[in-house]
Amino acid sequence: MSLSKLNASLEPATDFKRVPSYREVTPTPGASNPARAATLSPPSYNTKAQLSSPVVSTFTSASTLLPVAGSSRRRSTTTASIDSLNIQSIENIRNQASAAFSGFGSNRSESSINPESPTWLLSDLLASFSSVKDMDEYQIVAKGNSLVQLFQQNPNLKNDILMKNILNKILFMFQHHVSEVRSVGYRILRYLISNYESLVVLVQYKVLIYIIITMSTTRSLLVEKEQALKLIREFLTVENGSDYLSIGVIKSLIALIESNNESMDTSEDSFKTICVETICEISLLKPELIFHSGGFKIIINTIIDGSVEMSANCLFILFKLLDFKKSRHLLRNGYDLISIISVFSTLSEQDSESEEKKHEKNKFTVQRLQKASFLISILLKNFNGLMAFSIFNFRMLRDLLDNLRKKNNLVREFILDILFDVLRIKSLPWLAKSSIGDVIRLFNSYLNSESNDEVFNYSTINEDSFEYSLINHYRGLLTLILVKNGIFDLLVEIIDQNTNAKITSKATLLLTNLYAMCNNLLPLELIEKHLIFSNISSQSSFEIDKSTRNKFVPTRNYNASLKVHLRKINISSRYNIDDIEFKAMISNTRILTVKEFEDWNWSLLLILIQGPLSNPKRFEEVLEKSPKFFKRLMSFFRPFKFRFCNISVNSRNSSKFINIGCQLIELFLSLDAGVKYLATNKILPQLTEILAQMDPYSGITAKEPILSRKRLENSVSYGYLKFIGNFSGSAAGLALLEHWQIFTILQNIIDTSINNNNNNLFILTLFRSVDFSLDSQFRTILLKSFKVSNTKIKMFIIKELLPRLINDKQCEVFVIKMLVNSLYNPNTEIVQLLVNMLNNYYRSRSYHGMEFLISMNPSIYVLSTVKGGENLLVNFLSIPEGFKYLEDSGFIDNEFEKWVGMKDFSYLNRIERLIQESFYPFVGSTPSIISKVHLECDNGIPAQPIANSFCSLHFFKYLLSTEEGLNYFSNFKQRNYLDQIINEIEIISAQLKAQDGQAELDNRDYGHMCLINNLKQNLWIIGNIALGKYGIQLLDPLYSVTLKKNIIETIFELFESCTIWQIRGLCFYIIGMISSTIEGIEILDELEWVGVCDYYNKSKCLAYPKEDIADIFNVEISNPYRDRNYFWSRNGTSLDNKNKAGYFPGSSLYTQNLSTSSLDLVDVENEEDDFLSLNNLQKVNERIISQIHYLNSVLGKIERKAHKELLKIKKTTPEIFNSPHLFLEVVRVIDRGNFKFQKRKFIFELFLDTEVLESISRKERKNSMKQ
Repeated sequence: MSLSKLNASLEPATDFKRVPSYREVTPTPGASNPARAATLSPPSYNTKAQLSSPVVSTFTSASTLLPVAGSSRRRSTTTASIDSLNIQSIENIRNQASAAFSGFGSNRSESSINPESPTWLLSDLLASFSSVKDMDEYQIVAKGNSLVQLFQQNPNLKNDILMKNILNKILFMFQHHVSEVRSVGYRILRYLISNYESLVVLVQYKVLIYIIITMSTTRSLLVEKEQALKLIREFLTVENGSDYLSIGVIKSLIALIESNNESMDTSEDSFKTICVETICEISLLKPELIFHSGGFKIIINTIIDGSVEMSANCLFILFKLLDFKKSRHLLRNGYDLISIISVFSTLSEQDSESEEKKHEKNKFTVQRLQKASFLISILLKNFNGLMAFSIFNFRMLRDLLDNLRKKNNLVREFILDILFDVLRIKSLPWLAKSSIGDVIRLFNSYLNSESNDEVFNYSTINEDSFEYSLINHYRGLLTLILVKNGIFDLLVEIIDQNTNAKITSKATLLLTNLYAMCNNLLPLELIEKHLIFSNISSQSSFEIDKSTRNKFVPTRNYNASLKVHLRKINISSRYNIDDIEFKAMISNTRILTVKEFEDWNWSLLLILIQGPLSNPKRFEEVLEKSPKFFKRLMSFFRPFKFRFCNISVNSRNSSKFINIGCQLIELFLSLDAGVKYLATNKILPQLTEILAQMDPYSGITAKEPILSRKRLENSVSYGYLKFIGNFSGSAAGLALLEHWQIFTILQNIIDTSINNNNNNLFILTLFRSVDFSLDSQFRTILLKSFKVSNTKIKMFIIKELLPRLINDKQCEVFVIKMLVNSLYNPNTEIVQLLVNMLNNYYRSRSYHGMEFLISMNPSIYVLSTVKGGENLLVNFLSIPEGFKYLEDSGFIDNEFEKWVGMKDFSYLNRIERLIQESFYPFVGSTPSIISKVHLECDNGIPAQPIANSFCSLHFFKYLLSTEEGLNYFSNFKQRNYLDQIINEIEIISAQLKAQDGQAELDNRDYGHMCLINNLKQNLWIIGNIALGKYGIQLLDPLYSVTLKKNIIETIFELFESCTIWQIRGLCFYIIGMISSTIEGIEILDELEWVGVCDYYNKSKCLAYPKEDIADIFNVEISNPYRDRNYFWSRNGTSLDNKNKAGYFPGSSLYTQNLSTSSLDLVDVENEEDDFLSLNNLQKVNERIISQIHYLNSVLGKIERKAHKELLKIKKTTPEIFNSPHLFLEVVRVIDRGNFKFQKRKFIFELFLDTEVLESISRKERKNSMKQ
């Protein structure tokens, strides 16, 4: 269940909508005690069916985990207590609460609304509460529901009432013995809350103590606990409302969560889940309250032992807290996450075959390891998690890797899977078929995203993509960290032991991949000594050699080229033969002796055509001495002999006949004598005639044309079109075709294909056969067909023909011209395909040789509005001719204006989405929170996002790829824009440094989020500029004399000391971008960083510190227990000695007296009997308090003795428990301690059969009247 949606799920528009029996909270007859309460049917939850929204943000950057409201929030002045710290609230709760309130009563008919004044109705209802107090529970609940209904129908009514007056009327409900009555009381209070002041009144009336009692006893039914929890959550909807939640309230939720009730049903279990999510929400709003309540222990335990949804929720709540210094201090800078590693550490050192099979059968163990592996993988693919792992020289990572020493195959396999996943070698192999995969599919189906198993696998990233170098930079960093922490020795040890073939294979694969990544992604000087395996065994050497040995797998193109090469060798060997052998071959074909073509030796005939007959002398010899040979052979292929054309396409030798016919035509066209022979042969006039049968303008008709669709599909008649293709491959053949006016016939046939599909098969077969490499009329026919033919033919030309032709050097210019001239096609689908073809063509050539395309003056408007054209335009900028073309058209100025006027964070959103999809491919695309946060314009209206415009990720990189682009930045407007970006980075960095993490939690509102996102987006822009060939000259004062500040040094300062970890991670990427040029590498070298270059001395945009990798993040463990406020809250003594009454910050009593001193613990009404003297009363009170302390003893004997002693006191002197002073002192003790649910239940039951709550209420009413 999503944290942001939990409030809505707890509060339907008509309250308990999903459980009709609780829509109007009506007590069950006889439910005045726990036994009778069992007859109530609890509300049903289905948390599994509710999708966990934080699974989305699971795979996003930490900055996008927390929704931000659309308006800035004003913060109240903080007090000296830990409860006064204000932490950014979850705005989704507020928005959903507002929507819920505004929707109350909207579905009711007008006739159901009382026409009388709501104020009069309220007065009437409140007056009736004075008399209903003594009535039965049914009437009380009915009146309470009427009051709730009135507030639902009139949500603004709560702003016009005096809350104390209503509280004095309904406070009796919280002392009632029926749980449903108390439930209605909480429900009424929830609808009374309107602002911060209303919360002050609630805590004055000790409502928090009532909530603690409700959560700590079994007399409270589930419906009462639900209403109390809703009231707690209502505090969160008020600005700074979490200030009035106490440690006692949180501890009561924790005790309830940790309770193990054997009779617990699914509803109660789901309610505990909601309690955990409530604690998670409060941890974002007020983490110190959760810390001092022990709530982080619950969150971490839920990560380890909870469901997949809850584990993901809790993990990314911690991710968010790790981003800020003051909140991660409470998690010891993330070192508490080491508990997740314990899942592997608790398993045995080794397992035998039987134990291994036992583990395989133990689904719980496997599922627990799967979840831990999944969560650790997420941690290591996020900078917050990686920095938390870096404490104590990556001790947590070393603890994880040390588990590889165990001879436990299950542990080894899962850890190796983690390493494969975080390095993006391959994804977790079991993820798709696990319960985690089921949750991901459910989430993706909710987002209408892909949910098949393919989304769980990593896809290959194109080298020219923006994220390619970023992902490699992070992978290189992980590789460096792993290598420095001895991963190679551990893997070699596993290979040497060879206890399991599967594990050995995985270890070998990981070892070889890590070694390759070291060579490709890391500078040799940092890892040179780690790449030498001095103690490697022969077994390991053999396994590594076996896995790295290249296995040649021939491709289809390789096989085809090999066949052609072998055929040429075979033909050349038979080119020159003696006369006897030649005559024997001619005779053996049996063409001269037998008329039936079935009896001819077609195989020998093919050898003759390819070999001896290609010799001009042999060819002329046959023409002179055996003219019947060619005459009979050509007669077979003549259309009107109906021999060749009647052969079924399914016959055994059909393809051989066509192949020999094509070879024969090629033979004739390759020889002068052959051309003359063809010119006089009847095959060409007959070929012209069968084509004319398809031409409606020729006047030649046939009942069934030889080239009709039916014959083309069922016979080898399509071979004649292949013959035309052979003619198109030579100048002589083209001349023959032109002589017989075949081109005119073909153009007429094309004209008929506009709205007629009958000739489609004819045209498609023709185009597949024609050779367009020569500048002939076939190109004209192709152009005409693309313009006038029907859609099927156009799509064939675009998808099959042109992609083949554009890769032919002889057709390249023709196809590019054709594509550019066709960009104005009104069919947007066709234009999209054409642009994609151009983009794919130039991308395959690394966008080189674009000068001709630019000379064609392609439509900038079309390219800028069609997907794929953007890449072409940005690459135009990298060529002087392209830059001039775009500048002259005014395009560069227009696009630069978009960057100057960019007021949203679409650029940042786009980059973070790419990084997220690269590391978490299984997460469907969701709108980032950043995209919803806009910087406001001067007039206060948010600017429109430009994510869909030309503002490409590569714009500045390519703009600064030429000297012309560098000169463009010398203009005032462009220079001013860059100065503005740099100044904003400097100013925001200075603010963050001045805060030093102390004020950031109080400012995590809309304005603060905009500030941080603005810094991140500006840093990405600087990185994009640094990627340009001449970009570094704009950033280094050595080149730019106008540069006032060294922005590169500022980036390094942010990386080394920024309190926000995500910004430190972003700066790591920016440093890699700075290293994209030789000048940038030199600058980094001065700052003790080393860049990575390839064999051609070209930068790979990767850079790492020269110092020890252990100090790269310089994160140390922090101890929140050394905080002086911690001991203040634990010991109940104020540092300035102002807390003389014994209150301590965060306690229920302290919280309730932040705004009033109406309760005097000493001066209470003496309601005890006269036989107890004051001294005896004090001694008994002290004795009770001591015994309650003993109840929390770790020694069972002492605990049992205290339990008996308290029961004895209760039996002998029950009136002592009527003392408000004693009760409030007990509440203080419970708030301080860590009492389990059963102990809380026992303690509060000592007081619940007395009138102590009534006494406290009477005192509060008197104090309120005095005020």
